[in-house]
Amino acid sequence: MPRLLELALECEEYQSLPYSGGVMEQPAGLLRKMRQVGNVYRAFREYERKGKVPGESAKWKKEHSDIWDIVSQVNELRVKYG
Repeated sequence: MPRLLELALECEEYQSLPYSGGVMEQPAGLLRKMRQVGNVYRAFREYERKGKVPGESAKWKKEHSDIWDIVSQVNELRVKYG
């Protein structure tokens, strides 16, 4: 698991910041990056759990187009960059 994702999940689980101090004392951009990587992780987790059901995939993609947009963009990046 990438360290940034692990950090994001740990902070979410313990409801804490990654470093001591307040929000304004965190390294620049870190909380935004953690939120972004967490959003992608949750989107893929939801897709893996419910979006791959045989015979239901097309319906799921239509009903969850916001999640599907994330999944399809990441899949395109995987094809392009390996």
